[in-house]
Amino acid sequence: MQIIRFKVPRNFNLFLFGDKHTGSILSHQKSWNKLLDMMESEYDGIPPRHNYGVDHGDCIEAIDVQDKRFDIATIGLNDEDINDDGKLRNYRASQILAQAQQAVTERSAIRKKIITILKGNHEHKVLRFGDVTEFICERLGVHYGTTSAVIEYVTYKEKLLFKHYCHHGFGSIRSIAHPAKRRIANKRISLMQKFDNKFGDVLLNSLGHTHQLIVADPDSIPYMATEDGKTTMKYTSPRKTTGYIEPNHRWYVNTGSFRTTLAIGIDDYAERAGYDPAVLGFAVAKIRDGVIVKIKEERLGESHDE
Repeated sequence: MQIIRFKVPRNFNLFLFGDKHTGSILSHQKSWNKLLDMMESEYDGIPPRHNYGVDHGDCIEAIDVQDKRFDIATIGLNDEDINDDGKLRNYRASQILAQAQQAVTERSAIRKKIITILKGNHEHKVLRFGDVTEFICERLGVHYGTTSAVIEYVTYKEKLLFKHYCHHGFGSIRSIAHPAKRRIANKRISLMQKFDNKFGDVLLNSLGHTHQLIVADPDSIPYMATEDGKTTMKYTSPRKTTGYIEPNHRWYVNTGSFRTTLAIGIDDYAERAGYDPAVLGFAVAKIRDGVIVKIKEERLGESHDE
């Protein structure tokens, strides 16, 4: 893991995203382009220079060019770059390198806004060719976060605003409960539980990997108290940002993805595992006067109107 200290203004937006999976035919470029457009534009009254981002990994699919899920168009090449045997014309690792180089290209416009890029499980499985994520970070001039990192957001005068624990992700977040409201609530609880025994002094926790877009807000919990000889009711305060932060007072985010679940004629692992639909999109944390006031889900998939 890494510890990253990052200077920010008191008002900024933090884009939380990941799982682009460049190299796969299921990678959804239109949604990715929407992220880039939003990060380079004014968002909720904040100018583009104060939009920052954390990339939670799985930048590339890391699959062989002969795999049916591979799409050469997603890595900036064409059929002339492929031999008759279906291999790229260069050395064995070039298919991975080409995906990594395309990942660099896709992030070049926002490289100065990216705080860190984490290593996903897809990059990890091709370590025999080298650390792909480290390669991407070096080319972009971005902090390499490894699998997880704690980011300390500080003012220009080095005053700590809050800490953020980001992790590529692990396991799954699923529920078969009915009705849908209970299923959604269960997924939020599952997300929170993943961080139960992790860092206790962070206000914001985020992970990718599951391809779900979930935000769990802090809760203000009522309790009984005595005051001036009388009983009264008060509420716990979710505004603490240093020391131990009660789990119900933290923010939790699952960052969505840019990889669809199904494609006609493709036998993908998501289909075989029976995964629920991946949620295309990302989350944006709004920090105002040094405080997280809201985290918005930016869902980019098509909606169905009755």
